Amino acid sequence: MLTFEYSYNFENSAKTLFSHIVDLEARSSWINGILENRVNPEGPARLGSSYFESGKFSGFKSEKTMVVTEFVQDQLLTLETSSEVKQPFRESYRIESISEKACRVYCTIEVGGVPKVGEFFMRQSMKKEQPKNFARLKAIVGG
Repeated sequence: MLTFEYSYNFENSAKTLFSHIVDLEARSSWINGILENRVNPEGPARLGSSYFESGKFSGFKSEKTMVVTEFVQDQLLTLETSSEVKQPFRESYRIESISEKACRVYCTIEVGGVPKVGEFFMRQSMKKEQPKNFARLKAIVGG
């Protein structure tokens, strides 16, 4: 399983940032590569929400359905595929307050079933794209 870990500081409260992260329908506005997504039930993510996403990431086409498996208001959101899928995927956002008006988000992405030849390219792409994704999120949130 490939694991990618990132952390970013935001000049926003944890509550403000979390409200944007749980808006799964808006992910395509800050995560490059998403071409289509659906959330069931509609509205902000909550424990048990189902999220379908298709797109092109790290040069690879991707289509997956994930479920919110961990949810702590203003602190934690984890989405993951079923463990039976060919390429299991897990994405987690943990938010820590730094002050009343600032927070840090820790993002962990785990991808399984990646062919050895694809690992190098995925690592290079993730290293380049993740900072850009979070810069877009910062621009949207205003922090």
